[in-house]
Amino acid sequence: MTAVSLAQVLIAGLQAGGIYALMALSYYVILSATGILNFAQGEWMMLAAVFGVVLIDLGVPYPLAVLLSIVAATAVALTAERLVIRPMQARHASHGMLLLVLFAVLIVVRHTTAHSFGPQDHALPGPLPEGALILGNSLFILPQTFVVYAALAVVFLLTWWFMRHTWAGRSLRVAAIDPIGAQLIGIDLGRVRLLAFGIGGLIAALTGWLYGPLFAASFSMGNAPGIKGFIALIIGGIGSPLGALVGGLGLGILELATARYASSLWSEAVSFLLLIVVLLVRPNGLVGTAEGRS
Repeated sequence: MTAVSLAQVLIAGLQAGGIYALMALSYYVILSATGILNFAQGEWMMLAAVFGVVLIDLGVPYPLAVLLSIVAATAVALTAERLVIRPMQARHASHGMLLLVLFAVLIVVRHTTAHSFGPQDHALPGPLPEGALILGNSLFILPQTFVVYAALAVVFLLTWWFMRHTWAGRSLRVAAIDPIGAQLIGIDLGRVRLLAFGIGGLIAALTGWLYGPLFAASFSMGNAPGIKGFIALIIGGIGSPLGALVGGLGLGILELATARYASSLWSEAVSFLLLIVVLLVRPNGLVGTAEGRS
């Protein structure tokens, strides 16, 4: 174990953790406003990357392809809320039933994409050159890693500011805590729910453009980040953006350290082991209680 080895693990771990933290933030916005767990968040991420590949192949300029694909994936997320969640809630469906319905949406979107786009992986270019940068003699970092770091910082700060310091953000939190009271003070629960799904879908779609250039765009690319993002939110604490950030970054570093110094087989299991430990020892998450008092 050397300083260079530790630095390489930290760089790669923060990169993976940044993806997990962004997905956790997308879950957080929806959960904090509606109490609904939407496992289809990974599919909005996947759709943005897939749409991006299609648009670039059609010759659409890169910035426009990024914008249009993110808008299209977010529109699908909003459509799912209007066509699936809204009718179910009008029938007073339980959260368990909504979870099952959204899981069905996940399956439909994933397999429809596989049928239409094909099962193979497709390269998705990033905004920066692909060649790795060499720091010192043997420390490597991809330019896309810097994009992940920057995007995470911007999205986290915007989410924190929006939820804490805007009327719309506070309305999301009030609607989840006391729906009846929220309606009495003029908050439209339908609009709150639509806004939450839109913001959550937007963050997930943006994440597709961060994750895709590092790996590839495919119909199944949202599976692992979607699961790890949810685990990160539970580990960090579901009550705050800080919980999503801490949980995501911590999980990414732990996974990469386990793969480097123990076994790559254990790296997949360590996130679930950590989840069990946190739920047993600190059910509110690592920063959940502290944030709840602030």
